[in-house]
Amino acid sequence: MLLHELMNRVGTELDASLVACDDRTIERYKRDFARPLLEERRLLPTTASAATGPREPLVYLLTRTRRTRFARPRNDSLALVLFDTAGEDLRSREVRDLHLRYLEAADAIIFLVDPLELPGARAGLLDAVPGAPAVPGDDPDSEPINVIARVTEALRQRHGAAGRTGPGDRLRVPVAVALTKIDVLRPALLRQSALHRSRSGAGVLDLDDREAVDAQVRALLHDWQAGQLDTYLSQQYAEHALFGLSALGGLPEEDRVGAGGVRPYRAEDPLLWLLYRFGMLDGVRTGRS
Repeated sequence: MLLHELMNRVGTELDASLVACDDRTIERYKRDFARPLLEERRLLPTTASAATGPREPLVYLLTRTRRTRFARPRNDSLALVLFDTAGEDLRSREVRDLHLRYLEAADAIIFLVDPLELPGARAGLLDAVPGAPAVPGDDPDSEPINVIARVTEALRQRHGAAGRTGPGDRLRVPVAVALTKIDVLRPALLRQSALHRSRSGAGVLDLDDREAVDAQVRALLHDWQAGQLDTYLSQQYAEHALFGLSALGGLPEEDRVGAGGVRPYRAEDPLLWLLYRFGMLDGVRTGRS
């Protein structure tokens, strides 16, 4: 849905184009994502393990036209290479090592955290939100902090061996941590919560809104006795940010998209923050907090 938004609404907002760099990316996006989800309205299966077969990244060229009052328009471009890893692959050292060549080269990492995987959140959400999906089982290996810690330690070993970080140094790769299924959370949140409102859509990063969302997600983690996740990220990474998003925008109906169709909510937020970090997007103060 991030790619779909960049090709449509968000791309128009940013005056940006997104073009696939190879035929495999074109075919895989259409076959595995756009056709089943957007045309047939079928839910996508969970990401397959790399142990079942090789998986290629999706590679795009993202180009923005930057306009200023006193200078000619300028085009800025970057290669957007997306590699999605199955959660179970990050639990196994043997399979995880297959991904380290991607992780080692990553300019940024986005961790997607299902709030229903947080033990402190699950009971309250299931009670407060009728129809919220349940997560079967109680596997400590699947808890977000344990998955993130395994990835972090693997990164630290590789970066240390390459001389990029020393003992006790924080990793310099920026990390975004996004709570998914935010549509499930929103009914239980206070009406003034930052997670109830959409972005301004002005083609810039609203820094006041960004900080408000970050603070709201941090407060939720602490309410769910998952505050150590935020503490751990602060200790291990020089820069991290917290987000809330929804790919579908509503509860699915069995194996199909809900009656309202696909309505992604803030799916682009982590990438916009990274574009701001990389100097491709301006940040402004609007007074929204």
